[in-house]
Order: sequence, then C-alpha cells, then structure tokens
Amino acid sequence: MITNEFWLDRWLNGRIGFHQEGVNAWLVEYWPSLPKGSHVLVPLCGKSNDMIWLAEQGYQVTGVELSPLAVVQFLGDNDLAYETQQVGDLKIHTVVGLPLRIVEGDYFLFNEEGFDACYDRAAMIAIPEEIRADYVAHTKARLSPNATLLLVSTRHGGGEEGPPFSVEDDSVVSLWGDAIQKVASEDLVQANPQYKERGYAFFEESVWHIVPQQS
Repeated sequence: MITNEFWLDRWLNGRIGFHQEGVNAWLVEYWPSLPKGSHVLVPLCGKSNDMIWLAEQGYQVTGVELSPLAVVQFLGDNDLAYETQQVGDLKIHTVVGLPLRIVEGDYFLFNEEGFDACYDRAAMIAIPEEIRADYVAHTKARLSPNATLLLVSTRHGGGEEGPPFSVEDDSVVSLWGDAIQKVASEDLVQANPQYKERGYAFFEESVWHIVPQQS
C-alpha cells in the first residue's frame, strides 16, 4: 500500500532513485513559451532542480512536497534564503530572490487555484491507480480553465511493479481529456542498461502536452 508514510520513509532512508540531479531534458525541450510571471504548479516536487530552472525563466513557481526532509534538502542544497509561514496544515517556504515557493504538506490539502501551467515529471506515476483519478481531478481544480500542462509519464512491463507505476496511453487520455497529446517518447531499456538489469522488457518514458486553444 502506497501511503504518505511510505514516501516519508523513502526520503528518510535515501531511497529516492526518482530524483534527478540536473534539469530534465524533456522540460528544457518541450516547456512552452508562456508570459513572464505565469504561475506554474509543480506537484509532488521533491527536491527537483527543475523548479530552479522554471523560476529562472521568470515564472512564479509553486512546488508542493510532502516530505520535510526533501524541502530542507532542496533549500539547503541550493543555498536558498527563505521565509516560512504556517497556513493551516501546510508550511509555505518563500524563497528570497527567486519567484519560488515550496509548500510543505499533503498535496490533497493544497487548495490554491488559478495556476497558468502545471509541470508533472514524477507525480502522477507515483500515485497508485486507485487514487490516480483523484490526483488528476485535484490538480485540474488548481489550474485555470486555459492552463498548459507538461506531463512526463511512464509505461513499462516485465520489471518492478512501481512506483513509478506504468500508465497506459489510453489511461493518460481518459484522465486528462482529449486535449492532451503525446509529443515524444523513448524506451529507456534501449538507452540505459540498468533498466534491463532490473528486469524490464520495456520502459517507455513519454512526454505529454496540453496546449490551450488560442481564442
């Protein structure tokens, strides 16, 4: 059973193979050109340096992360000065000198709305199937009606069950709606021997986009 305690334990014991040290190449290649100051939501953000990249592009970035350890490591590793405010069950850490906030707490308790865009690299695929629709619905409710989404998903077989969980393409479409389009994919088994060593017959990472209709 994947619970909040499961993820807190993973961080406590350093079992964070999902963390990437650098900026994600898919993000750099496929992030859309949005007006400076656009508000970007990064659910289940961990200590991803992708948030630094987004903030440096001039966006107002809000990451939401359950693990206090992940938050402390992100702020410390990047030598960021910040101010903290308690809002209900959530702690909001506002970085000084960058348009960036980290909201510490359960994502399902985060209820701000009106975000212009969402970047999901390892959030949806960390959510068990039985509550994945709840995660997507909660995320959609955080976004403006004309928001952009960049989603990195995985589809795999033959190896470990997950997380990251395998999400079929038709499931991505049924969850996010017909406006979502696959723009790139790569079988990581071909590119990286470790996936084959872990028993995967295939491990496809794919990039999905929702681009708002121009009025």
